Amino acid sequence: MLAKKFALGFGIAVIFPMMIHYGVATFVPEPKWQDYHHMDETMQMNRQNMTEAERQQAAAKRQKQQDAWKYDQKRFQRALFSVAAPLGIVAIIIGSLVTIQAIGTGLMFGGIFSVLDGYCNYWSELPDGARFVSLLIAFVVLIYIGWRKLAK
Repeated sequence: MLAKKFALGFGIAVIFPMMIHYGVATFVPEPKWQDYHHMDETMQMNRQNMTEAERQQAAAKRQKQQDAWKYDQKRFQRALFSVAAPLGIVAIIIGSLVTIQAIGTGLMFGGIFSVLDGYCNYWSELPDGARFVSLLIAFVVLIYIGWRKLAK
């Protein structure tokens, strides 16, 4: 029975953040590198024979592709953070209230992993103040749950 509880909790902990990640990707598609970075085969083959103007044109095209990819990447990361962090915190809270131990544990770990997914993807874009406030909220929620629910 213990193994079944562990499997259930582990499954929830793994699937919950994946569900959030791909749910966000359904509405705000995650950009794929290869969709933005492609060069004509003739340009690749003739790279050494290109004039300076052609090289500059190719470099400008690559830069434009890179900028478009970065823009869409940041858009996806912002959407993921905006959904994953709050839903992760909610899952942690709900997990602490659920009386079925395997489900509650799975939701709490899934919530933690979801918050991590949101942070890992958008951390470099968050201002320090937003980092601090959002981490403070997550920390306070975890301490509160530990104090009120698990101290008994």
